[in-house]
Amino acid sequence: MTPFTHLLDALTPSSGGFTGPAPADWGQGRAIFGGLITGHALRALRERVPADRPVRSCLVSFVGPAAPGDLDVTAQVLRAGRAMTQAEARVTQGGDLKATLVCAYGAARSTRLTVPTAPAPTEPDVEGGLPMPYIEGVVPRFIRGFEYRWDPTCLPFSGAAEPVIRGAVRLRGADRVDEAGVLALLDAWPAPILPLATGPVPASTVTWMVDFVAPVPPQGWPGAGFWRFRSEVVGSDQGYADIAGRIWSPDGQMVAASRQLVAEFSG
Repeated sequence: MTPFTHLLDALTPSSGGFTGPAPADWGQGRAIFGGLITGHALRALRERVPADRPVRSCLVSFVGPAAPGDLDVTAQVLRAGRAMTQAEARVTQGGDLKATLVCAYGAARSTRLTVPTAPAPTEPDVEGGLPMPYIEGVVPRFIRGFEYRWDPTCLPFSGAAEPVIRGAVRLRGADRVDEAGVLALLDAWPAPILPLATGPVPASTVTWMVDFVAPVPPQGWPGAGFWRFRSEVVGSDQGYADIAGRIWSPDGQMVAASRQLVAEFSG
């Protein structure tokens, strides 16, 4: 399968925007992996926003499922101020809107108010974590693009005691991890409502907000290290779960915090 970063590198200019590949190998059920969709959008936005303005926040709405094939992306700057740039990307396929991203990019500013982020969790141990095998027809195809280490107490559909997922992950075949890679690593995990289930339950993201609490270096992070991840359900009722997640770089720095609304179909 084509590595994630190679697919993003294949994003090319097209009439009025960009076109990026979304092969079936990167599918999840009937749709394409959301992290690939947002990855193409972020790469397109970076063509419009100077590299000296790191991404600070992304608001993502998955409007409809994208099928295998090419994705069309338009990107525009909404406003560029002295320190902040607001930009929007729209992802379409066959003329139908599939996703929108509104991102805030901000240059560093002096401050007297600094609060340290939470340290990276030490469990599960990466060496002792549980790998995720690929089983055709059981797990999404896209997981072959990642290498996982799971906390075995919170596997999906295992009837776990709490709605939490913990583990570590890295991209296969990546020399570096940039802002698009961070979103992919966040989105590589299932919703933490699913460990409560005792059998397969479909679920899909409706909206997603990611705040980058640490700036992404212009050169990104080395691709070889494992990123630690934790997510939990804040509340869930009537088929919708509110989810909070965090991810730490291989050197132990919290990089991003996410908030996600997920529709689950256990009824």
